[in-house]
Amino acid sequence: MWEQEAEGLLRYATVITNCGEEAGDLVSRAFEAAALAWAKVGPRDPDAQRAWLRRTCKNMWIDGIRRSENLDRLQAELAERYHRAELDPADLALLRHAAGHCLRAINGLPTVRRRVAVLYFLEETPCRVIAELLGIAPSGVRKHVAKARRRLQRDLKPFIDDRDQRETALREEADA
Repeated sequence: MWEQEAEGLLRYATVITNCGEEAGDLVSRAFEAAALAWAKVGPRDPDAQRAWLRRTCKNMWIDGIRRSENLDRLQAELAERYHRAELDPADLALLRHAAGHCLRAINGLPTVRRRVAVLYFLEETPCRVIAELLGIAPSGVRKHVAKARRRLQRDLKPFIDDRDQRETALREEADA
């Protein structure tokens, strides 16, 4: 089938795509589809096989156009949705204050607990690895993690509550 149809299908694909490189890709993909559907395509007479190849080639070309249009539209939507807003100087000052408070809260932990917290929360190291690194039992690591979590939640509660209130206000504003 390749020997009989490849050249004619390439001319057909070149006409519809107006691009030789894209046409060659379409022809390859159409023959691949024919091989995958050979139980359906193989028993047909040569004219029906040619028609199947052309229809498949054209459908693949149309699908490619649709995907590129959808992708262009999707990229515009994503760019709009995730456009980085300029930081208000007041927000920047609050963020710096919160970051400083977080750093003080972490540094205020006892030495071993601080090391465990950094490895567990920031570096996402598993408990058993932390236990090996620091020479303590895995159950001790879990206790340090639990105590560090409670302490940080207590010390950072005003900042967490404030952020939750801002996020709720922003969601409500977007829904309105």
